[in-house]
Amino acid sequence: MRVNQLLLTLHILAAATWIGAALAEQVIAKRMDSSTPDAVTDRFAIDAEAIGKTLFAPSAVVLFVTGVILVERQHLGWTQEWLLIGIGAVAAALAIGGAFLIPEGRRLAELARTPGHDSAEIRDRTRRRFLVARVDLTLLIVGLAAMVFRVGG
Repeated sequence: MRVNQLLLTLHILAAATWIGAALAEQVIAKRMDSSTPDAVTDRFAIDAEAIGKTLFAPSAVVLFVTGVILVERQHLGWTQEWLLIGIGAVAAALAIGGAFLIPEGRRLAELARTPGHDSAEIRDRTRRRFLVARVDLTLLIVGLAAMVFRVGG
């Protein structure tokens, strides 16, 4: 296997991991409602934080690093439309994650671990967090589509 093939494989796996984990979390979050037991809501808040640390963060790093290396190794230049759309979408998703999704996920997990907490608050804040996460996921999918179809290229 050539280096570029390995890098592209890692790049695609990172994107698939990031988007797949986000989709899975959305499916689970969508199934939660007011009848969901408090213990399940609390566990989901804790697990969502763990998914962020073990899947989202590493896949974002791998996606970024392999993407930069691929652009440089293939002499693609940084002005191609599909590349700019993809980079913009990932940058926006990272900004949303860093500014809101990650800190709110940490706060929710900490609240869920606190004895005597208000599970209704966790449920409401989780619902709001996953609404924002849907925007984040949509941006990633737009970026992925731009890169796969090489929009404008």
